[in-house]
Amino acid sequence: MLFLAFSLLSAYVSPERIWWLALFGLGFGPLFLINLLFLLFWILRKRRRVYNVLILILLCIPRISGILQFNFDDEFDESGKVSYFKLMSFNVRLFDLYNWFNSHDTKARLFSYLKKEAPDVICFQEYYTSTREDGSFRNTDSISKHIARYSHIEFTTVLKKTDYFGIATFSRFPIINRKKIPFPNSGGNFFIYTDIVKGKDTVRVFNTHLESVRLKWEDYRFIENLGNDEVNQDELDGGMKILKRLRTAYQKRVMQVSQLRDTIRNSPYPVILCGDFNDTPSSYSYRILSDKLLDAFRESGSGLGNTYAGPLPSFRIDFIFHSQQLKSHRFKTYRDEKLSDHYPITCLIELPGSAD
Repeated sequence: MLFLAFSLLSAYVSPERIWWLALFGLGFGPLFLINLLFLLFWILRKRRRVYNVLILILLCIPRISGILQFNFDDEFDESGKVSYFKLMSFNVRLFDLYNWFNSHDTKARLFSYLKKEAPDVICFQEYYTSTREDGSFRNTDSISKHIARYSHIEFTTVLKKTDYFGIATFSRFPIINRKKIPFPNSGGNFFIYTDIVKGKDTVRVFNTHLESVRLKWEDYRFIENLGNDEVNQDELDGGMKILKRLRTAYQKRVMQVSQLRDTIRNSPYPVILCGDFNDTPSSYSYRILSDKLLDAFRESGSGLGNTYAGPLPSFRIDFIFHSQQLKSHRFKTYRDEKLSDHYPITCLIELPGSAD
């Protein structure tokens, strides 16, 4: 019970004050299931403490909707009477530049998926493009030619004047304004916003990649080997390093989401927020950013919402939010194949104005 209560509190207590509460937020799903089993057990045993657990379980119900949804009756009018576009958010992990999947066709499969889905607006995180003469990773040229012609691309790193790393927003519709805003507490994280016009409507699309834990390969190996042998000093040292990285990331995200929220509030247009938050629906970051915005997964998703496809347990850390003037339909997480260490998410965004 206590750990589940900590998990609920993690969304309301800033990691700058008590950072370790955020760790319990990561475990919200398993903790909820464990307490649900205890509730059933105590109901059968007719124990008095059943009321305490029942109250806690009821308090968790709204949080469950952030990881599991049953929107099977999402009806949408495609007759042309409403104005809408298809939106995608996708952390592409550099289009598998370093061949993490040990498969040289990952990039080709990824582009095949993009062409098949044909989104009107795409927000990429961990974007990469190149101007090398061999033309192997001229991703900006390929996307602009085959998927969406307008773009807003900002880079964190440029190597050898040919290799560019950052985030990017592409659109089939005209872009009238672009801006990049760096996070002051991070050398490599920032957000961009892009004003896109479709018919009579203008929307401001935010695209961000919040602070990651920055785990190294030895950290992943340490996690995978936990429990194999008796705990030794190296394992203790490895665990402490991971906890320090988690603390740093949680505390940096507090400042980042505050800056992002304040910028969103000053938008003159309806807002769409996409990105890799590196945090879950049980987190402080999620609660701050979801203030006065709607979560597209909650509005029109179904099933489990997990988006992380890496070596750690899967979490929902990629999101699409939007202003209340907008509506979202047919939210989907594509898990048919692994194209990155994140699954792409898509939805239809209904605009306030009528169709052209």
